[in-house]
Amino acid sequence: MTIRKAVTLAALLFTVSCATPQRVAGPTHSPATPCPAEIASTKSRAGQVWWHENRWRFATDEAADAAYRQLAEGASPWPDWYTPYETTLAPGTRFQMAIGGQQTPEMPGSFGTFDQIRSVSDVRDYLAVRLAWKPQVDRVVTYEVVKPVPVKIGPVGPQVDPDNCALLEGRWSQFQAKVERGTFITYLKIIDVHPIP
Repeated sequence: MTIRKAVTLAALLFTVSCATPQRVAGPTHSPATPCPAEIASTKSRAGQVWWHENRWRFATDEAADAAYRQLAEGASPWPDWYTPYETTLAPGTRFQMAIGGQQTPEMPGSFGTFDQIRSVSDVRDYLAVRLAWKPQVDRVVTYEVVKPVPVKIGPVGPQVDPDNCALLEGRWSQFQAKVERGTFITYLKIIDVHPIP
């Protein structure tokens, strides 16, 4: 084989290997189906991502399929392997919350994080906030606790978002305030409000 032929063959092999994407899926799964009709199936785009990351945690394909369906059809804020514990946020504790649209800093939701929110992508990916829950996110508020807040606390569980056909991984820290709706602001002081890209 001449040097020219060897170089041509190497270039051809390199081109083919780069142009052929590797599909990551369970052994019994066919190519991804469109969203949203099949969003609760591991054959959907979101399901394929979940399968690649989580199939190993289950003894059988059937058990993994069932776990994904439960995730896609439910909306637990916690991972399936975690039970949140209850505690109290002490005065002086600071946390962040994403807001948007007509929501003002004086209208906090029930969930906050101890991770620094830098972008809307952080909110969607790491806090697993579905589009239907918060269609618009454009600001971050830093709050400080001024009187003890009873909370449930733990990692953010993943979500399947049918509005953008995506698996939102979660995994950041979160708490859920266990106070009467509309009263959370009375436990807090606003420290900072700033826009996020």
